[in-house]
Amino acid sequence: MEGFCIMKKVLALFFLLVAFNVNAQNTGTYKKVPGVAVAHSPKSTGKYLGTPSIVILSNGDYLMSFDFFGPKCTSDIVHVYKSSDKGITWQFLTELEDTFWAGLFVVKNDVYLLGVRGSDRNLSIRKSSDYGKTWTPHSILKEGRFHGSSTPVIFHKGKIYKGYDHLGFEDKKKPWMSENKSFVMWVDENADLLKPESWKYSEEIVKPKDMDGTGWLETNAVLGRDGLIKGITRVANESGYIAGYYSVNKDGSVDKSSIKAIPFLGGATKFNVMWDAKTKKYWALTNYPSEILRKPKMRAGGMRSVLALVSSPDLEKWRLNKIILASDNVKYHGFQYVDWQFEGKDIIVMDRVSFTDEFGEADNAHNSNYIIFHRIRDYAKSKTDKELKKYINK
Repeated sequence: MEGFCIMKKVLALFFLLVAFNVNAQNTGTYKKVPGVAVAHSPKSTGKYLGTPSIVILSNGDYLMSFDFFGPKCTSDIVHVYKSSDKGITWQFLTELEDTFWAGLFVVKNDVYLLGVRGSDRNLSIRKSSDYGKTWTPHSILKEGRFHGSSTPVIFHKGKIYKGYDHLGFEDKKKPWMSENKSFVMWVDENADLLKPESWKYSEEIVKPKDMDGTGWLETNAVLGRDGLIKGITRVANESGYIAGYYSVNKDGSVDKSSIKAIPFLGGATKFNVMWDAKTKKYWALTNYPSEILRKPKMRAGGMRSVLALVSSPDLEKWRLNKIILASDNVKYHGFQYVDWQFEGKDIIVMDRVSFTDEFGEADNAHNSNYIIFHRIRDYAKSKTDKELKKYINK
């Protein structure tokens, strides 16, 4: 009987370890997936991993978050992890219920998570004062059905700026995202960020009908060279070579004459654009639309298997600096929805990834089974490795 009991304990431990392995709290580095796997959820779970976000805390630790989506998800939740060794290992901190499409940012010693309340899509913010361990309840900033992602949060002249979208109740009979409204929100650095009256908002702008694409989304707030805030958006078009653009006046109105499409290398999927004072350039990580992989009529929004670092001196003239990751498997592999931060000469990256795991392929390139961390070293001088040059358009 004693041996039987021991066997039962061994089996219980085995199944516990198996359950842990398919949970999104796995922090091992898999041999096949590139980078450090912070989280892994095989396609059999029906729960996919989205909206990665990463920040550097005031104590030097990294904090990251991501959410879940898919047919087996019964509610919207976010998981939060930290790393105290520069991204080599990650520790699960907490689960936040009823939270979705959210991004992290740091103000002094506090960290905030701005996104939507999952149950009603109201614009929401939460705060942690203990480096991500515990969080305040939702503070609803604005009622309505909002949409967005972990796009950049920028600090300029005592104010904090963030881009987001107002989707409302989408009419499925109309082209995708055609009713989505882009806007920029801001708050004074010293204000109480949890109070809705602290925040101000720009006009909400729908993509012009004469601009290519069905709609725009996932707004970036970007500081222009003229000192004004720009809204830079993903555009749902076939080519992937444009992004949406508008300029916000100081009173929050949008300069209607500024609204246009700008040339961009990977504008059909989510991207983050940030200004770097050291190099005096804008930098972005994008899904570069490699024509060697494109089949006839293939939309760039479905091409997520090439991740590239691009830069620009002025937001309009973009160049490819480096292919970071690439795969020929457009159907099942995706390196997408990247959030990132400058750290000295490096860029630290949190990436939503669809890739081969020990159970086979991901569900598809969109339905990610991994969240991975990786580092781009000496980004300003980085160049494409020889074996990846084949993905560069001629």
